[in-house]
Amino acid sequence: MLLRELEALGEWLGSADIQVVGALRPGMLARAIRVAFDPWSRPGLARLAAVDPERDGIDEGAAWPVATETAWGTYRTDGAFHATYWIASWPRIDVGAAFLSPLLLDAQMVRAVAVSIEPISSLKAIRETEAARTTDLADQELRGRMGFTETARRRRVAEAAAQREEELADGHAAVRFAGFVTVSARSLEELERHCSEIEHAAQMARLELLRLYGQQDAAFTYTLPLCRGLR
Repeated sequence: MLLRELEALGEWLGSADIQVVGALRPGMLARAIRVAFDPWSRPGLARLAAVDPERDGIDEGAAWPVATETAWGTYRTDGAFHATYWIASWPRIDVGAAFLSPLLLDAQMVRAVAVSIEPISSLKAIRETEAARTTDLADQELRGRMGFTETARRRRVAEAAAQREEELADGHAAVRFAGFVTVSARSLEELERHCSEIEHAAQMARLELLRLYGQQDAAFTYTLPLCRGLR
């Protein structure tokens, strides 16, 4: 069943012009995790792979850092410092397909961007949407009785709920998702400079980033290839 789901996902991504090479084998997944903890280990791992072409990534036990240290706003793993952000707000206006370019392509620092997506059953999505629409209509009627005018923000929220209901009625799938960004550097001074740059890049992409203070060790795992971060 898992293989069938992977094949189906690969076909869907291919239809969206996204090239899929294949699923990561255990050693390759361990290598990806190791590079996430210590991005500057990449050249050494590349040399090992060049010397031993039969080498399939690294041993699973070597994927994790030797030592870690968690501070209020940073997370240190071996020789690297990290800071993880939550994408608290996505664009509220129509944007093009390349709206993430400032964050993904233009930014020059070492960073990892992850988005975890979970499908929602159609029945649950319809129930939630109908409940939201009912609440909006009841609130609108109450505000009208009390003499309050409708604000532009509330009008847009109601319009978004109505549009979502129409999309579900047309057969579109519903999902819930969360996005995170981790910035990495070799020193605290360099990390803070890169954090300022990534915040500016996110603003150019119309994203709002919130630094996950007090939970940097757990937040860092949200940008590992482990599909974490949804609550």
